[in-house]
Amino acid sequence: MKHLLTFSIIVFGSITGFSQGIKKITDPLTPCGSRADVDAMPGIYTDHNNTKYGFALKGTTAEKAAMMKNLITVEKSEEASRKDFTLTGCVARVSFTRWGSSNYGKNVYAYYGYSMSVYALVCNIVQHASKIVDEYRTTFRVDFNPSIMPGGVHAVGTGEFNMKNGNPLYQIPVEAKVGPNFEKDKANNPSRVSQYISEATLMVARSDNYKDFHGDFLKLNNGNGYVEHWEGGARYDNHGPDSYQWIDRRYFLARPGVHLLVPVSRKQYLQDMLEYFEIEKANFEYDNAERIKSIGNNTADYAKRNLAALEADKLAYPKIYEAKKAKVNDLLARQTPEWLQKPAVVDQDKLLKDANKILDALGRFYDQEGEYKCALYVLNPAYFVSNNGQSAKPLFMEVQFRYEITKDYGYSSRLFNNWEQHFDINALRKMLE
Repeated sequence: MKHLLTFSIIVFGSITGFSQGIKKITDPLTPCGSRADVDAMPGIYTDHNNTKYGFALKGTTAEKAAMMKNLITVEKSEEASRKDFTLTGCVARVSFTRWGSSNYGKNVYAYYGYSMSVYALVCNIVQHASKIVDEYRTTFRVDFNPSIMPGGVHAVGTGEFNMKNGNPLYQIPVEAKVGPNFEKDKANNPSRVSQYISEATLMVARSDNYKDFHGDFLKLNNGNGYVEHWEGGARYDNHGPDSYQWIDRRYFLARPGVHLLVPVSRKQYLQDMLEYFEIEKANFEYDNAERIKSIGNNTADYAKRNLAALEADKLAYPKIYEAKKAKVNDLLARQTPEWLQKPAVVDQDKLLKDANKILDALGRFYDQEGEYKCALYVLNPAYFVSNNGQSAKPLFMEVQFRYEITKDYGYSSRLFNNWEQHFDINALRKMLE
């Protein structure tokens, strides 16, 4: 339910205006006596011309025209997949949304999508008549130019840390130096380490296949195949006729032959850390000074202890900063080109916050992933190219079908099974050409 609420908030929160009229679909109120009765009742479908909440596609005239054309293409493809299918037991309503823009490095694309939300029909136990539920649990979505990862993964040695006293904990923004230009730099020129992506973070809310996360990662990165995240039920259980399963399936559709993400090399990682050290130094000095300033003339015992710790950290940090730079520069100068070009697989232990332990782990690389060890990736610049003035052009797509398998409501699995058999997903891929 948490995932459903999150999704609903995103959908409803994005609606900022109405471009279509809304025709309320009233409860059918067809006499019924059981769930089986309503599950067999004729379904209701409305296209984007009659959404439940209305919608507005924001953008330039050219953007809106291009988005509408692409979204209607998806809509017609979905409708064609149901040519020989009878919709029963539910109400399916389509809407279009402009979510915003996706920044792929310095290349900006319009982020927009198609959504078909499917609401179950139920039998009201008092009126013995069919009604439409208020929330949907089945949805089919196609997002154009979505965010691959809303936030990157913090490489070891970036972000939070404390000094030898263990307190206070410094929360260091990793994207840019704090100051009047922070928000601008964070948006337009973020640090390279803040753009890292790991296999595990790419799988969040997309796959719970812990037995083969790497295999699922490759499916998404290659733009082939699908991954699944089980929202209800359990992936590895034995599922009988009475079991309940709620499954979220995802596809990445991409141009063939070019990966979406490429590995970060050890050399790139070390060079990027040198950039980060300057950000960390500036942000530590700012945070430390602000904390000292906030104590002021407070003479309470706890204030004296905090002040002493802050002053000690102020003296200790420069040595840590210089030691980290020296260690990285030594590795860059001493290691062979072959060693430096290997993928950067690093510690990702979130509990590793002590500055001296971070220094010890810095420059320690592994040959393969494992517990608290992950490979790092970045967007492939060969794939995420300039939009050449066509911001609504499809660069890549994420396709989602969230469906239920349950003996009580068969509409969801019937709709999904028909989609799986008859929807032409290759027609979407052709839109990338």
